[in-house]
Amino acid sequence: MSGRDAFFEISNVSKVFNVKRRRGKGWLARTEKVPLRAVDKVDLSVRQGQTVAIVGESGSGKSTLANMMARVTLPTEGRITLEGEDLAAASGARLRTLRRRIQMVFQDPGSSLNPRQTVEDIIGLPLRLDGMRNRRERLARVKALLEAVHLPPDTVLRSPSSLSGGQKQRVNIARALALHPQVLLLDEPTSALDVSVQARILRLLVELREAHGLTYVIITHNLGVVRAIADSVVVMYLGQIVETGSVDDIMRRPRHPYTRTLIAAIPIVREQERALLPSTETIDGDAPSTLDRPAHCAFYSRCPMRVDTCRTKPAPPLQTGPHGIAVRCHRVDLAADVSAAPVLALAS
Repeated sequence: MSGRDAFFEISNVSKVFNVKRRRGKGWLARTEKVPLRAVDKVDLSVRQGQTVAIVGESGSGKSTLANMMARVTLPTEGRITLEGEDLAAASGARLRTLRRRIQMVFQDPGSSLNPRQTVEDIIGLPLRLDGMRNRRERLARVKALLEAVHLPPDTVLRSPSSLSGGQKQRVNIARALALHPQVLLLDEPTSALDVSVQARILRLLVELREAHGLTYVIITHNLGVVRAIADSVVVMYLGQIVETGSVDDIMRRPRHPYTRTLIAAIPIVREQERALLPSTETIDGDAPSTLDRPAHCAFYSRCPMRVDTCRTKPAPPLQTGPHGIAVRCHRVDLAADVSAAPVLALAS
């Protein structure tokens, strides 16, 4: 993605954790610390008002990237900036201001709500911490936020245990909106919900984005969610971006074999659409461990398009090709050929 007009920008960001690993057996066994590179030299630009989806399997690094964007953890390398201001360098009052502007909605709506508090307390807490001491003012604001997420005013008296999964996620969203943020980071916002509830939450998110001019970064493994709400998609594999482009282009003309696999797994793809996908979209086996990242292309062992070059050389940098899709693949020429015709007609 181009950095032009970037609002939220990630520049050459990596995150390395030192983790303990046991080597050897019996009395010869020893524990050592080894580096785990969860995110590897990621560049990403998000325009104001845009919805960007970051997709990938478990272990792809997408949630670690979101945590750095929320400043829950700091990058080991690189910079993350909001309108040019480095999140890692901010402190004190400036950091508090930045955190108001960037809020997060977590995956499990139940575990992210305090069961001992009422909804009034849960949504009102960020308001109180931000200096709104008058309870009457706080209550009015909480009720307005509940109205915005289509919950009745008397929800303020309820505890999380009395709410359904969808209602809990609406409370989470209301709490995230309390301080008038510009950016919402949504980590698997619908994965813990029933399918019918997922659709309603996605419609709510679209409505709120349009009403408040919000910028969304959505973390998900589900490309069905992506095509329902996002403008652009970033596909991550083992800590690296392997493909990025507009949702329409990625869904119609995926170029990386890993992306094609994710698209083929969308349950709402109609059979006549699935028939248009080439046979190269299925993969076997698990991703390599991030502790034992191969020197060659990390997708080599699972890739149906692999050649010897993929085994002997690292994956190349992202290369932008037809339709503005950027892909990290030695077989970019073949990927372009198989993507010359649409492979997926988006449902209306």
